[in-house]
Amino acid sequence: MNSNVVGLVLSFGFLGLVIALGIFLKFRLGISSETMRKFIHIGVSNWWFLNLYYFSSIAWALVGPILFIIMNSLFTLLNWGKALGLDDRKRNWGLVYFPITLVFLVIGMYQGIITTLAATISVLVMGWGDGLAAMVGSKWGKKKIGSLDKSILGCSTMAIVSFLVTLIALVVSSSLSVNTVIFASILVGVAAMVVEALTPWGLDNITVPAIVLFVIGFFL
Repeated sequence: MNSNVVGLVLSFGFLGLVIALGIFLKFRLGISSETMRKFIHIGVSNWWFLNLYYFSSIAWALVGPILFIIMNSLFTLLNWGKALGLDDRKRNWGLVYFPITLVFLVIGMYQGIITTLAATISVLVMGWGDGLAAMVGSKWGKKKIGSLDKSILGCSTMAIVSFLVTLIALVVSSSLSVNTVIFASILVGVAAMVVEALTPWGLDNITVPAIVLFVIGFFL
């Protein structure tokens, strides 16, 4: 069977499983709506690995993100998330910005504008960094940063996870020296943390990958 077809089938199965598991955890284990949102956010970001392994055509790779832009737009506009406790429309637009970012990253990668490694780091920083920062910050982060609605613990988590994601990706897939890898990873972690802290309304799903691409572009 064509690997693109397999990739598309696995993509929808995987994304459906992540969403269903998030809803299950909310209603069976009582996790908060915000934790459910970020659990799904983290899970969905791992679709990128299916994209890398199965898709050889940009057209096939774009099917999933484009359909999710449409579905998530309807989810937000029609307020379907109210039953799940996701009734903050401004934040729910982040669900739309995420696949929009994926569309641009897929296009950039397949057109050779963005390296595969840079795109991968951007997606995983957006997914794991932002997702875990919100989960940790909302549950344990008590001390806020000035007038920002961000906690010191949440921002620290964003920096650490972004650093680790970049470090692991560069060690595994680049030929950069150890010192350069560490320096690049620190810069990405700090930049991602600052931009995520300053960006409102879910727009960090666009601004964080953008700053990661900008910073990592100096090294790749």
